[in-house]
Amino acid sequence: MGYKADIQATRFTAATSVAVIAPNVRIKALSVASDGNGAGLVVLNTTSQAGGTNLLTVDVPTGDVYTLHLPEDGIVFPAGVYCSTLTNVTAVTLFTDKYSSPGLTTNNPG
Repeated sequence: MGYKADIQATRFTAATSVAVIAPNVRIKALSVASDGNGAGLVVLNTTSQAGGTNLLTVDVPTGDVYTLHLPEDGIVFPAGVYCSTLTNVTAVTLFTDKYSSPGLTTNNPG
C-alpha cells in the first residue's frame, strides 16, 4: 500500500480562540486522551472559539484514549483548526497532511 503524503502530528492541551493549526489543513486522524474525570469532549471549528462551523465533535469515554482515523481524505479545515471545547481531556494529537504552518511541530525533516 502506498502513502499519499507525509503526516504531521500536532498536540494541544487546551481550547483556544487562536488557531491550533493555521490556515488550510486536512485532518487525517486524531488521538484524544481522557483525563479520567468524566466523559471527554472535543469540538473542532473552522474559525475562532466564539464562532465558526463545527466540523468535528468527538466524545471520549472516561479514562480512555480514543483514536479516530477519518475515512478517505479526512476533513478539510479551510481556515485552520480551532478548538472551541476541550472538556475532561488531557491532550489531543491531530494527524494532518500539512507539512509546515504556524502551530505545527517543527522537528520533522523536510
